[in-house]
Amino acid sequence: MTSPRKIPDELWEELQKLIPPRPDRSKGGRKPADDRMLFDGMFFILRTGAAWRDMPEKYGPWSTVYDRFREWRDAQVFERLWAKCLHYYQEKYGIVWAWQSGDGTYVRSPLGGKRERPQPDRSSQARNERSRAG
Repeated sequence: MTSPRKIPDELWEELQKLIPPRPDRSKGGRKPADDRMLFDGMFFILRTGAAWRDMPEKYGPWSTVYDRFREWRDAQVFERLWAKCLHYYQEKYGIVWAWQSGDGTYVRSPLGGKRERPQPDRSSQARNERSRAG
């Protein structure tokens, strides 16, 4: 990929096929927002970890991007996008499937300590009270 901030055009053409079509609006209504712009907004959130409300306006209204994100999540678009991206990367650069790692920070450590630890002698309310002068 030429830039980690922009999806290449050739990849977007493939990804666009996986996105469900927008409902027919021939009887009126607002024109749907551009899917690529919204996807770039979603990619911005994933890359930066920013809150939806902090998204730059160049991606459109944050609520529109979030609504489309939820639609695509419910339609399992991201699972298909992930598979397509893996195949794209495999063809372009190759993936060494024999060696992979995963982040296990969400798993409790087997040596992480006892569940039944000693409790403090005082309640949290007693610890937080300060002695009053005079």
